[in-house]
Amino acid sequence: MRKKFLLSAGMVAVGAAMLAAAVIVGPAAGGTVKASAKGGTVQVAHSTSDFDNLDPAIAYVQDDWTVEYVTALKLLYYPDKSGAEGSNLAPDATTGFPVISKDGKTYTFTIKPGLKLSDGSAVTAANFKAAFDRDADPTMNSPVAAFLTDVVGFNAVIAKTSKSVSGVTASGMKLTIKLTTPDGGLLNKLAMPFLQAIPVNMAHDPNGLQTYPSGGPYFIASRVPNRQTVLKKNPFYKGPRPQNSNTIVITVGGDQQQTFLQVRNGTYVYDMGAGPPPAAYAELAQTFGVNKGRLWVFPNLITDYLALNTTHPGMSSVAQRKSVNYAIDRPALVRILGYLGGKRATQLLPPALAGGHANKNLYPIRGADFKTAKKLNPSCGNINLWSTTSVGGRAVGQIASYDLSQIGCHVTIKSFQGGAIYTAAGTKGADFDVMRSGWVDDYPDPYDFYHLLLDGTTIVETNNTDFSYFNNASVNKAIAAANLLTGAARLAAYGKLDQQVTTTYAPIAAWGYVNSRDFISGNVAGYTYSPSIGLADLATFYNK
Repeated sequence: MRKKFLLSAGMVAVGAAMLAAAVIVGPAAGGTVKASAKGGTVQVAHSTSDFDNLDPAIAYVQDDWTVEYVTALKLLYYPDKSGAEGSNLAPDATTGFPVISKDGKTYTFTIKPGLKLSDGSAVTAANFKAAFDRDADPTMNSPVAAFLTDVVGFNAVIAKTSKSVSGVTASGMKLTIKLTTPDGGLLNKLAMPFLQAIPVNMAHDPNGLQTYPSGGPYFIASRVPNRQTVLKKNPFYKGPRPQNSNTIVITVGGDQQQTFLQVRNGTYVYDMGAGPPPAAYAELAQTFGVNKGRLWVFPNLITDYLALNTTHPGMSSVAQRKSVNYAIDRPALVRILGYLGGKRATQLLPPALAGGHANKNLYPIRGADFKTAKKLNPSCGNINLWSTTSVGGRAVGQIASYDLSQIGCHVTIKSFQGGAIYTAAGTKGADFDVMRSGWVDDYPDPYDFYHLLLDGTTIVETNNTDFSYFNNASVNKAIAAANLLTGAARLAAYGKLDQQVTTTYAPIAAWGYVNSRDFISGNVAGYTYSPSIGLADLATFYNK
């Protein structure tokens, strides 16, 4: 997702007047969460960096969506449940699933009566129509544009030939969405926070609005970038979703190790930024057990990989890219994640999305094969390797650099802080051969991986997510064809395509499928892992 890139970029600091006016809400230094019933205030840590952006048209990082998951009112949503119950779509603002035309191009939703935003204003179909128009406005530069190109009139707004998405119409409580071609994944897309109910007059600010009325169980009451975000219970929300605490205070910053100790002693209930240091998980599992109340581990739809820039000299040939897949030491890379961190991978799609076509042995899974790698690329020259300054990012860069040096490559590492690497690599013509990357699903569907990461039709001048700049006409066509399918046939088609692309073109070097690991305070209850965001559900926490 550039939601879900595993690392979020820090927000630019606001003016001194706003900082002076803001009220910072606890916790007291060294204090603990006092026992109480549901309600009260839950203190959450967000170590290492702040949210990227909390504007619904712009937010596209996993941590951002954790907030929007509990504040947004959407047409459809994933329930506040773990496991299969939290992975299946359900109506949110609608009376039921849409009526779909026989040709699969028209979807009609009926909005429930009596819904309100957190400012008390009534929700109608117009609030959802406003979201489409705002997202399409090119001044907003919304990442959702890559998902909605088949909505009639969406591209016209992006091209500045229209100010309204003609294919989305609102009439009272009826919302109609028209497509240029059937889309088997549209319902999943509509469950993304980009398309939540917003005020019909919400400003189109390219920097993003950080507080605004919303229709979910909570709303963003205040935000001071790099310091604190406060969520309050939405007094007008009457739906079935949990509101277990009155206030959720998210405090930004702090050393990862120190924050881990503060979660352990009860100062915070949870660290949604980085969690415990990787070396701590083995001891935590031994002390508290796994999934027994304090340490929670779940398989996630996350793939860590190296993007191989097909337009750059060092990775322009298939043989060069295959050599990287043979050269990298996958066990060493997975060990970076720590105990129970994940499993080795050789292809892009996590097994749950590969429709039975997951094969972990497409490339060496037990270690590097330098002999084969050298044979494929006998005269490897200069390689520009981009990574990040985080502990994990530095480790990935060092291991990949060593592995490539063993086959004769001369590697130069360039490091970026946080999400800056994705801005730089997403600019067409970026000067790298190999880039450390990762992808967490926007929604549980293989199209979300393939269309965003390896579909050449998405490549533009900036904000690219196809960091490999892979553009193959036959693959682009196969991605579009599979998107017309549904159910098991859809997963199988993408799974077969994944194996074909991995072995024939090798545009990436996948190395790990990552688990979600959450460690929580002993003073909190209600923990729920949300599969749709890959992190804890903030709405279900409450102090014991």
